[in-house]
Amino acid sequence: MNERIIAIIPARGGSKRLPKKNIYPWKGKPLIAYTIEACQQCSFIQQVFVSSDDDEILSVGKSYGATPLKRPVELSGDETPKILAIRQAVLDAEVMKMGKPDVIIIPQANSPQISAEQMERGFRLMIDHNLWEVMSADNHGVQNAAFRIVRYNALFNNFLSAHCGFVVAENVDVHTIEDMERLG
Repeated sequence: MNERIIAIIPARGGSKRLPKKNIYPWKGKPLIAYTIEACQQCSFIQQVFVSSDDDEILSVGKSYGATPLKRPVELSGDETPKILAIRQAVLDAEVMKMGKPDVIIIPQANSPQISAEQMERGFRLMIDHNLWEVMSADNHGVQNAAFRIVRYNALFNNFLSAHCGFVVAENVDVHTIEDMERLG
């Protein structure tokens, strides 16, 4: 894949069910650190960004090697569709200074079991079948929040894509203390 591929990790502040969810500690590191490290280990990803309205999350992300992108407050509410925050982040001057990305992976900060191998399977599926989007799903085919890979042009579509695929990634999507307990 001879394209510019970046990761944008959306990690807004203000989580209510599990305060500071995206930087909640697990096995000695904040949750977001696992996602950043998996992205850094993925052979397809050239640059990792963290998009957040929260300065503490941005600082933690930067300390693990991600480039911080300050998200506008108006794109940080509970009801704000994540796609709007991702569209804003991909157009950020910090992202665009290296040119328009061709492919964006959107891995979740609250899925610490995410792995470079899972993401690489997604990229290979996209390449092999010329897909516009690839999403992670559990063993039952239910989409989970581990990651989504999308081509730049598809990111701005106003219609549902028929050019998508799924890879199995059995990851806990952390939103509560009970989810943390499921991680072990």
